[in-house]
Amino acid sequence: MKDFPLTKHNIQQLMTELQKELSECDGGTLIISAQEAGTGKWGMARLWRAWMTTTAEFMRGNGVTMPLYFKSNGEPYGSRQFEPQDAHELFTRQWLGVDENGERLSWAKSGNESGRKATKGERFIAMLRHETWAIDKGITLLKPRDSEYEKLTKQQEE
Repeated sequence: MKDFPLTKHNIQQLMTELQKELSECDGGTLIISAQEAGTGKWGMARLWRAWMTTTAEFMRGNGVTMPLYFKSNGEPYGSRQFEPQDAHELFTRQWLGVDENGERLSWAKSGNESGRKATKGERFIAMLRHETWAIDKGITLLKPRDSEYEKLTKQQEE
């Protein structure tokens, strides 16, 4: 039996399918498991933000800072600590890329953020790239088993 999206409105259809499967089963026993259909608490955008916090901590620990501002000649002036938002901007542009106008793609699935919204596939590839980069640097990233990213990774391995 394939995955079955169950709602309170189609439970009778599921029971019919299960009875059919059970009658065709040689041993007379089925093993059934269920899981929530959503992405859980760890959608890719939320996991990305958690990774950016870890990445910013690594960057700060290695002496990376951000300029306070740039002088008119383009020379940086002053410095401040590297923050998770800095990591998000840097690595989103690096891994997710930009649109035809040079605007970085957006992690948002909806809303008023400017620029093109990245597809699920583009977000997944960006996370794979960042994970590879982090492994190379020795950074341990959070990877919940019930995350959207982990589910997509397992699908790719099948």
